[in-house]
Amino acid sequence: MTGLRGFAALWVVSLHFITDTNTLLPASAGFNWFLGAGANAVPLFFILSGFILLHTYRARFAVFSWGEYVRFLGLRLARIYPAYLATLAAMILLVAGASLAGLPHNANAYPLAWLLPESLMLHAWARLAANFFGWNFPDWSVSAEWFAYLFIFPLAVWLLKKGSRGGKWLAAGFVVALCGLEAVFRTEWKLPTVSLLFLAGAWLWELRRQVLAAGKKLPPHLDSLGVAGLLVTVWLASRSDGWPAAMGILLAVAILILGLSRADGIFSRLLARRALVFLGEISYSLYLVHGVVQRLLKVALPAERFAAAPLALRTGVWLAAGAAVLVAATLLYYGLEHPARGWLRRRFSRGQMNK
Repeated sequence: MTGLRGFAALWVVSLHFITDTNTLLPASAGFNWFLGAGANAVPLFFILSGFILLHTYRARFAVFSWGEYVRFLGLRLARIYPAYLATLAAMILLVAGASLAGLPHNANAYPLAWLLPESLMLHAWARLAANFFGWNFPDWSVSAEWFAYLFIFPLAVWLLKKGSRGGKWLAAGFVVALCGLEAVFRTEWKLPTVSLLFLAGAWLWELRRQVLAAGKKLPPHLDSLGVAGLLVTVWLASRSDGWPAAMGILLAVAILILGLSRADGIFSRLLARRALVFLGEISYSLYLVHGVVQRLLKVALPAERFAAAPLALRTGVWLAAGAAVLVAATLLYYGLEHPARGWLRRRFSRGQMNK
């Protein structure tokens, strides 16, 4: 699962850098059907989040406790907030520096009025009224994730408890809701959509739990089937607007996650490789910081400047840009995200023990 997060983060980065990639390496346009589909990593992230959180915390909420709920929120805040705030601060410094230096930038993309809600991870909550992703545009999804922690996680736990009797009807209604929102998946990422994706991950975990509790095993090679389904769906979607891509992606992601939970398939072993596990460890920092680095590269190493350069130079520029993103993510992870998370968790746990 850690390696899967690394792959998903790289897929998002490939989408946001696709114009530069095509400018520097025109032959890469043949892979745009996949590189340009990086937005599909978003449902993967949210479904995986619901699945893992239910796996990690479900037993602690067998009986609901406000103290345990506050502890859960504190641990999640320690996980996401330090790197989030650091990258937002970096973007603020970049915009301020560009203004002082007279560098060209779109001032309308950085409204001062949205800084406070974004700093509090609330800006995605208002996207029903305003199409604003954020000063650091990838962080809208963290705001949505925070909403899921606050409200959708306890709802998921409650539904799964109630599901012991009416689980089939609840699951049927859930599938109908997903099908009804298929068009929404392809156009807007709003909180209702994100909430359903998170719930999808929770239901997926419950399905796995029930299979194992019944003494059965998940079928083998589901990870390979999920990867094949993902590739086929993305490929078909790039050639036909009428193809129901969103539902195909959801189904493929669900099969892939179930397959990876067996930890014995081809792609399970591949994603367990050290390099991909490392990418998974830094995936959150990679996701948050790549927007900042992209803004810097637009000034320091613009792809357009090298469009007519020899292939060797263009390849070097492309590799340098990729290295800059990875180095920045590694520095953010080891310099702030990981130590700050540990420090905050220790402080929070100590406070709970004192109570």
